[in-house]
Amino acid sequence: MSLPRRAATIALLALHSLAACAHPRAPAPVTATSPDITEADLRRRLFLIADDSLMGRETGSAGAYQAAEYIAAEFRRLGLEPAGENGTYFQTVPFWRAAIDATSRLDAGGVALTLGRDFVPASIGAAPRVLDGAPVVYGGPANDPARWISAEQAAGKVVVLDLPPGVSMRGLAFMTANWRDARAVALVALEQIGAETIARLREGRPVADTARNPRVVPVLWISRAAAGAMLGTSAPSAPGASGRALSGHFDIARTPVAFPARNVVAVLRGRDPSLRGEYVSLTAHNDHVGFDHSPVDHDSLRAFNTVVRPMGADSPPREPTAEEWRRIHTILDSLRRANRARPDSIRNGADDDGSGTVSILEIAERMARGTPEQRPRRSILFVSHTGEEAGLLGSRWFADHPTVPRDSIVAEIDQDMVGRGTVHDFPRGGTGAGGDAYLEVVGAKRLSRAFGEMVEAANARQPIPFVFDYTYDQPGHPLQYYCRADHYSYARYGIPSLAMSRGEHQDYHQVTDEAQYISYRDLARVSRLVYDAAGSIANADARPPLDAPKPDPNAPCRQ
Repeated sequence: MSLPRRAATIALLALHSLAACAHPRAPAPVTATSPDITEADLRRRLFLIADDSLMGRETGSAGAYQAAEYIAAEFRRLGLEPAGENGTYFQTVPFWRAAIDATSRLDAGGVALTLGRDFVPASIGAAPRVLDGAPVVYGGPANDPARWISAEQAAGKVVVLDLPPGVSMRGLAFMTANWRDARAVALVALEQIGAETIARLREGRPVADTARNPRVVPVLWISRAAAGAMLGTSAPSAPGASGRALSGHFDIARTPVAFPARNVVAVLRGRDPSLRGEYVSLTAHNDHVGFDHSPVDHDSLRAFNTVVRPMGADSPPREPTAEEWRRIHTILDSLRRANRARPDSIRNGADDDGSGTVSILEIAERMARGTPEQRPRRSILFVSHTGEEAGLLGSRWFADHPTVPRDSIVAEIDQDMVGRGTVHDFPRGGTGAGGDAYLEVVGAKRLSRAFGEMVEAANARQPIPFVFDYTYDQPGHPLQYYCRADHYSYARYGIPSLAMSRGEHQDYHQVTDEAQYISYRDLARVSRLVYDAAGSIANADARPPLDAPKPDPNAPCRQ
């Protein structure tokens, strides 16, 4: 939630206070919930999960620790069995914090480059780099590999690649492997990188280990002004042109995370003695992307993103046209009539993935409060993952180190960003509006057609069924959703799995992703669908059969 009456510094002071505590206090468990899946309960839970006090729930932070405590307390209150480590609801995942070394400095032929304004180190896995008069060379346009310089031309040099304005970095065929002996690659893209991405690198993001690969060629994001200083001209004549010597050092350093990063795991035991040793897993992630020290005006950002960045962080920043500026000001003028300026620096993650988190809590309550005869035959495994925003690391850790026998998990349904998709949002790559029918489904029939058909049948039984959108499930789709959701951690072990989402929107990874913008009616609809689908699979006589051999869990993901 935003900070309408407080300076952002108060929120930052609150975090420092929490960090000083050995065990930060979790939000109070909800005690007056209905046994049914209701809009009111979902709202009550989500306003707790997405509260400013949790400071954006970055993995390894005090806020994420609080969120995990709250989820475990709810599982305990509902009577679910702990299924974590050592008889607890928790599975600790090893993490470190990777953040830009604030002492990083560069000098191009006597021109000092400023960290943040002129350059940002971008390679998490690279070793620290010290440059002592390293030659600079123009490597060519980043989006035109045919014009890149050769490996021999790049050896021992800093290669500057130009990313033309308006060209997206997503799907860019830019591989440092082309220049294994280069000192670094400097991509002229800093103006096209979202503030939320820069903030995560400066404030720190979780990583799975402290390992560095000395063979990784580090990447710098640089501004156009920095490129001009490095090359000695704003418009290099041709690939291979020499620039000015570059000196200095840069790094993304590691420190331990402040608080343990934890998956939260619980079981609702099935009623059938012959099947209760098998599990249908329902998952969501409880982490988000934290906060930064640069507050922005909530309504100004929302007006801008609605017009220019309809998919939030997945839409590249750019300068609006004159017509777009007029639309932005029209929206902002309307908001200003309702609100004062609201500075905010906390990315609360109400939809991503507070929505999925509260959904599995509501499903758990509905199942736990039923009569013994209403319980499913198989057991239901509830897993609230940490570390999704760090690259599916919490779900991967659980799939690699399951707290129940891996082969006993017969299916998995993951919910991520299931609280939006209204006509005011912009799914389908920012080109189409959502609505009652919209639901993205990825992976449902890749391993087991029967699994996907059981979920489709459950959807058909709903009072207002969704229309499943399989667009992002298509092999080779450039947005790579199949490889970007927690369900993949299970699918790579041959467990029939799917990811559900109501689509990206203008608040994705922004400070505006708040509980006030959730459609609780539609979130309840998704929750009831997942409840029915899980019950159907858990009550079936046989587990969903595989239609293909189990994949190699260590092979690269293929969309």
